[in-house]
Amino acid sequence: MTLDTFAIAVYRKPEVADACLTLQEELGLDVPVLLFSAWFACTCGKIDEKMLAEVIDRSRPFSLHVVQPIRQVRRWMKQPSESQKTIMASANEEAWQSLRERIKSIEISAELLWLDALQNLAESQVLSAKNTNLREDSLMENMQRYCQTFKSAAERDALNVNALISRIAEAGYQLYGDQTVQSL
Repeated sequence: MTLDTFAIAVYRKPEVADACLTLQEELGLDVPVLLFSAWFACTCGKIDEKMLAEVIDRSRPFSLHVVQPIRQVRRWMKQPSESQKTIMASANEEAWQSLRERIKSIEISAELLWLDALQNLAESQVLSAKNTNLREDSLMENMQRYCQTFKSAAERDALNVNALISRIAEAGYQLYGDQTVQSL
């Protein structure tokens, strides 16, 4: 299963979107990298520190300069301030919402492009992944390793990060079930 297919399927599971968005807002992490970590567990196994560091380093510029600015515009349009209402009053409300939806679509397209790049990185880095049985703890461990790069342990504990990522791990595990993990 490709990373983008996996990410979309997992994200659509009950409570996963809320968990991902909470982690994004409260920790500042990037949901595509978090979902990559889960997918990597399903396709390759545990992610090592070197690979995770490379994923983060390659992702940061795209997140900062493409995805986050698009997201800021979409959010800005969602909750208009008084100055925005002046613009909205002179524009058609329907046109305003249509524009916001197109921006949301661009944001999703950018994230899908990002996921494709992450999958290509994994394929170039992991040439001889061994087949192994998928274990839910690999999903948890990979995502925990990524989350540990944000905030202190106490802050992560206060947010109950493990409970949030366990929702994502469960959804990923349900997609792959007891299947044998496939090499890239």
